[in-house]
Order: sequence, then structure tokens, then C-alpha cells
Amino acid sequence: MSRWALVLVLALGCSKGGMLSDGSVDHPDAHLDPLRDLATQADDLQHAAEDLGSADLLTVDQRGTDAAMSADLKPAPDLSVPADLKPPPDLAVPGDLATPPDLAYPVSQTVDIFVDNTCKMDVLPKKFDVPAGSSLKLTYVNRSRDYKVDIWASYGGGFTDLLPGASWVERFEYCRYPRPYSAYLDISTACSRYRLMVNCL
Repeated sequence: MSRWALVLVLALGCSKGGMLSDGSVDHPDAHLDPLRDLATQADDLQHAAEDLGSADLLTVDQRGTDAAMSADLKPAPDLSVPADLKPPPDLAVPGDLATPPDLAYPVSQTVDIFVDNTCKMDVLPKKFDVPAGSSLKLTYVNRSRDYKVDIWASYGGGFTDLLPGASWVERFEYCRYPRPYSAYLDISTACSRYRLMVNCL
């Protein structure tokens, strides 16, 4: 055997990963069984799963439940409706929308008396409701063509034989007193009659 061949055999025999005399491989990891490594890893995974189901996780879950039930999750007081959302005072009904003075109850009014040719009587208006603080003066007009009309008031005065087409201005003023009361006027002909009411409210 040549000198170089001998060096080569010695080098191969002394190397760390070389073949031993019994045919096995001298390697640090050669003694581990690959299947055993996998079984060890499976055991480690099983232990990890058991650790995940341990009481530590239950404690974390309970703490999470406690956090869900915590009073800190209630709405904060500053979420209530702020006071500045109230309607501003300038949206109130303005005073200039009140009833103007020219729409006040009229002091003087006319009573029209109609009597047809069958002596049926009609009076317009049918009655007067005078608001508090107002007074009323009446003028009566006989609108019939054939009948005289008598007008007699509850205070004891009136006018008799008002001719067709004629008018009478009553001097008495109703509802001058501050207390409420009612008065009436009996308007009549020889064959018909109507009572006109004046209600002082």
C-alpha cells in the first residue's frame, strides 16, 4: 500500500463522522430514534393543551366576566342631554301675534227683523255673547213690508209699532257692569214673536 493510501485510510478512520469497525456511524445524533422524537413532540403538545385548559385560563375568563360586569362600562354622566339643547327663549310666541285692537268686539251692532207675508219672523243675529270688558248698543231695523214690530226689553223699556223699513236706536248700553249677566228683548208682531238674548260674559 502506498504511503498516500495509508494516510487516506487513517484520516477516514479517525474522522468524527466516520464508519466504525462494527459498521455503525459515529455521529452525535445517530443514537436518537426519529420516531421517538415525534412521540416526544406529541407528548409536549398534549401537555401544552392541558396547560391551556388549566385553572389559570378560568381565572382569566372570570376576570374578563368581571370586567364585563364592571361599573366602569356604565354610560358616563357627560353623555346625558346637555342643558344648552333647550329651546332658546326667542322661539316663544311673540307678543305682536296677539289680537289687534281693531278686532275687538264691536260696541254698536244692528238687529235685522224679517217678517214674511205669512207672518213668520226671523231675527239676525240670533243672540249676542259679549266678552268681558266690552259693552253693546243695538239698533233695530224692521225689514218687513207689511207688519209693524214691537221691541220690549227685560229692563222695562222699548219701542212699539216700529213701521216697516224704519229703525230704532236703543239708548240703553248692555254689559256695562263688571259682573256677568243675561238680558233679553222680546220682538213681536200681531202674529209672531222672538226673544233675542244678550249674554254678558
